[in-house]
Amino acid sequence: MNQQTRTHDKRQHLIKTAAELVYRNGFVKTTLADISAEAGIPLGSIYYYFQAREDIARAVVERRVAELNGFLEKQAEQSNPRLRLEALVGVWVDERESDTEFGCPVGSLCYELAKGRGSMSAEAARPFQLLLAWCEAQFRLMGCSRDAKTLALHLIAALQGISLIANSLGESEQILREAAYLKRWLREMESRTKRPNGAR
Repeated sequence: MNQQTRTHDKRQHLIKTAAELVYRNGFVKTTLADISAEAGIPLGSIYYYFQAREDIARAVVERRVAELNGFLEKQAEQSNPRLRLEALVGVWVDERESDTEFGCPVGSLCYELAKGRGSMSAEAARPFQLLLAWCEAQFRLMGCSRDAKTLALHLIAALQGISLIANSLGESEQILREAAYLKRWLREMESRTKRPNGAR
């Protein structure tokens, strides 16, 4: 393994560690010393990869965006846009226990970074911009062109909202209940668009 590969691997290990700590503890409460200890890498070495805490935040956001892109690209294998949207809802079902304990990993991070519209607010918007644009495209493919943007916003708002509620109440079944409703909603919408004169 050459030096360049070792450097890349160490940086990825630090980002993965930082992402996990930020998810569990929040960005404000996660220090470079915490990341150093958890990753098993001397604190002085971390400054070689990240000059400031903002660099860590950018790297964590980039990791979340890459994870989202990986999921969304995989959905291209599914030809039915309604099933693609249901798969997105299914992520909340699969991750309901961690969401109940810590909140949505994307939503909680973006909320914290965007607070006060500081220097990281533009970075914080990226995951939601990606999700909203993708959902809007799926609704258009379902025949809901007129309302696609609003429907995309409604779906993402519902998913983020249920993560917050489940986290606040400590009740993961709230996510199951909302996910079941959203899937019924999507199926009913698909059924309406397939009726004669049902296209929006």
